[in-house]
Amino acid sequence: MIRLVLSVLAFLALAAWWPGWHQAEQPLGQAVDPAAFVAQTEAFAARYQRGERVEAPAGEVPLLARKFEFWPDVKLQPDHSYRLRIMAQDSVHSVAVNGVELLLVPGFVQDIDVSPGDQLELRCNEYCGLGHNRMRLKLY
Repeated sequence: MIRLVLSVLAFLALAAWWPGWHQAEQPLGQAVDPAAFVAQTEAFAARYQRGERVEAPAGEVPLLARKFEFWPDVKLQPDHSYRLRIMAQDSVHSVAVNGVELLLVPGFVQDIDVSPGDQLELRCNEYCGLGHNRMRLKLY
C-alpha cells in the first residue's frame, strides 16, 4: 500500500513540475476570409505564371497548403527578400522553417520571412493523408 501511495505522489510531482505540461499555445496567425485569400492566391498565380512555375517578384507571396501540395509552384529569386503568406485550404497542415514549426489552419495565415541565400523547402509536418510524404515545395 505504501508503494502505491509513493508511486502516485511521485507521478503527481512529475506532472506538476514537468516543463512540457506548461507550454504556451502556438499562435494560429492572422485571421482572414478563406475565400478571399484563395482568390488572391489564384490571381497572383495567374499574373506571374511563367511556364509550369510562378516566378514571384520580391515582396509578399501568397501560398495555399492543400492535399497534397503547396500551391502555386513558386520560384523565388535568390537575390530578393520575400514574405511567404501561407494558409491551409482544406485541413490542418504544418510547416517547419528555420527550426520553427508553424501550424497551418484554414482561415488563418502564417507569415514566413525569407532572406536572400536561404535554401528553403517547405514540407508538411502534420499528417494529412496518404500523399502527405510527397507534400513538398522547393522554393529556389
